[in-house]
Amino acid sequence: MGKSIEVILLEDVADLGRSGDACRVRSGYARNYLFPQKLAVVMTLGTKRLVEKKRAEAAVRLEHEKEQAQALLSQLEGKVVTCSVKANAEGRLFGSVSAADILAKLAADGIELQKKQLVMYEPFKALGEQEAELHLHPEVRGTLKVKVVSERVTEEPLTTA
Repeated sequence: MGKSIEVILLEDVADLGRSGDACRVRSGYARNYLFPQKLAVVMTLGTKRLVEKKRAEAAVRLEHEKEQAQALLSQLEGKVVTCSVKANAEGRLFGSVSAADILAKLAADGIELQKKQLVMYEPFKALGEQEAELHLHPEVRGTLKVKVVSERVTEEPLTTA
């Protein structure tokens, strides 16, 4: 084996390629990671057919995933997720609304999303309507409206006896 070899990916590998892709990688990476994990095989004349088969499977799978993502996006388009957070009389929050909070609200409504599909660069720390990005598929993106409302906390004066 030389410094780099050509392999066929059997599974999707992050930052490298999708199943069925032929790519050139360093021989140590292939020998120590890809081959033991059964993520790739060496490109030979016999594996050319495997490439075509994997590409056809990947194309069908990608189309199916895209259709599912579009159906999920149409389900989420008009939806407003309401999260109540404790706040004082001036409207200042005692916490924030994170992606996990939003995912929990959606799960309670029967909509399952993965954390990587809901993109929030920072938690919401203000009352009102906010928007979070949805990356459901490389070709299917949208926004989700999140309404942060106050769960008022009454401040009672301290009485000294």
